[in-house]
Amino acid sequence: MIKNILICSLFLLLFCGCFSIANAKTCNCKWDKVFQKSDKVNVEKVEFKNRFGITLSGDLYTPKTMKKTDKFPAIAISGPFGAVKEQSSGLYAQTLAERGFITLAFDPSYTGESSGTPRNVASPDINTEDFSAAVDYLSNNINVDSDKIGILGICGFGGFAINAAAIDTRIKATVASTMYDMTRVSAKGYNDSVDENARYEMKQILNKQRIEDFKIGKYKGADGLPEKLSGNEPQFVKDYWGYYKTKRGFHARSINSNGKWNMTSSLSLINQPILQYSPEIRSAVLVIHGEKAHSRYFGEDAFKKLKGENKELLIIKGANHVDLYDNMKKIPFDKIESFYRNNFESNKEIKNFPSAEKDRYAQTVMFPIGEPNNAYAKYFIGQSYLAPVSTSQVKIYNVTFEPKCRNNWHIHRAKSGGGQMLIAVGGRGYYQEWGKEPIEMKPGDVINIPANVKHWHGAAPDSWFSHLAVEIDGVETSNEWLEPVTDEEYNKLK
Repeated sequence: MIKNILICSLFLLLFCGCFSIANAKTCNCKWDKVFQKSDKVNVEKVEFKNRFGITLSGDLYTPKTMKKTDKFPAIAISGPFGAVKEQSSGLYAQTLAERGFITLAFDPSYTGESSGTPRNVASPDINTEDFSAAVDYLSNNINVDSDKIGILGICGFGGFAINAAAIDTRIKATVASTMYDMTRVSAKGYNDSVDENARYEMKQILNKQRIEDFKIGKYKGADGLPEKLSGNEPQFVKDYWGYYKTKRGFHARSINSNGKWNMTSSLSLINQPILQYSPEIRSAVLVIHGEKAHSRYFGEDAFKKLKGENKELLIIKGANHVDLYDNMKKIPFDKIESFYRNNFESNKEIKNFPSAEKDRYAQTVMFPIGEPNNAYAKYFIGQSYLAPVSTSQVKIYNVTFEPKCRNNWHIHRAKSGGGQMLIAVGGRGYYQEWGKEPIEMKPGDVINIPANVKHWHGAAPDSWFSHLAVEIDGVETSNEWLEPVTDEEYNKLK
């Protein structure tokens, strides 16, 4: 019975094109991109379905030198959030196709030329799936080497790209350029300025709007970019406007240029945080951000959660958020190309994953390692763990650092008394005071940190490290967190 059904299904696929999950159309249409057309690549319109049955529209860029029997590495590209494939993602796709990749720039579900109703809706689940659907398409393209497929997300889709890499093991390398975590900014505002009470008020407004939308049968649009600038807007809004509302990047199908997101679309973004499993990504990840980008903290914090030597953070000097949309002098295409090629060729996945290393290391330490130190993650580079040893009389915590993990420079402030004592209990690490040489720490070593002294501590580059942190009583005590320990400083250690 099942065999007969399968045979019938095959005949339907052969004779009824409408049942296919992927279609390609040669694009003889007028050039509709916001960037200049290259004479080194071919472009064709393609369609493919995601797991939710939504038909996605894409532009497939291939090198003109490609022959019918050639196999090329491939990259699926989407973003920025609220943009279309004819804008920044298309520019990235065309440029990388010029460099010898097959690239697919696609419109996310509910936007651009992709299907899905209602229009102008975002979903952390569906938009993550959109990347995997693009990988489905590329994996079945006869000219694609299916063992060499990567993804690239820009702005909000940088976050969704990392999220996709956490679930889709077919993705061998991921680039997140000028990324946003749309779930974080939707729930917590910029720089996490929205607290629980403000978030509750926001949810009340959005759920009240649901009632109105249902009553009138139409979805209210959220506020977008203004048609004209008053001059009083924050600089990053002016930067967005300078791309989406001018000849530089305006496109009629782009929500940010010519439309509005549905107001209630943010409900799922508020309630479904992405990147929860990003520490489990074994494939390579490159996070790129501008030095002057208002969104830089999204990329840096996302990078801190990643594990393994195949993860990289690249900060572009002098670049703002929007520079990495289309500024060919700022977008590091040489680095992006080499990142993909090196990781495709070596297929560098983490085989000995930190979770297994953690279990083995835990057997060498008499104190528990505890849980991921998420509450203080923004003050650490790399992954740390925290386990309470004593919470009465004297507060003592076991702090564990994965290799290369360290905390930021910081100061234990106190009017009198105060400070902290570190007792090394496992692995190998370092302690350093401002203006002094680092001190290596091994089990049994003790460091007495006076109050009001700037310092940092963490693991050695090649070793896990644990120390007990003993809080010293004092008057008017507090912790002041400062700048990270730079790679340049840290890499001097052995």
